[in-house]
Amino acid sequence: MRLLLISDTHGKLGIINGLASNVRADAVIHAGDFGFFDHGSFERLSDRELKLHVVHSDLLQTEKNQILALSRNSLIEKVREHRLLGGFQSYLDGANTFQVPV
Repeated sequence: MRLLLISDTHGKLGIINGLASNVRADAVIHAGDFGFFDHGSFERLSDRELKLHVVHSDLLQTEKNQILALSRNSLIEKVREHRLLGGFQSYLDGANTFQVPV
């Protein structure tokens, strides 16, 4: 049995299938920072944590600066719009699936 050990995907879960396929893994062990965020996470997270997702995103710095200056409600709206909490909800909804056990 081939195992893939991975960590720190931070909600970017699509890379798991690609990496598992590349190494022909039979299963994946994820060691942490998976990104277990769902639709309700936006309101539960602190401003600080929401802003960290903006800071560490792939957005251009000018756009990051604009988002970081917003009020909480507008910040949540932009984080949601840019899907900065990752894709976990799409796996919960069944829109995406893992090709091997994770």
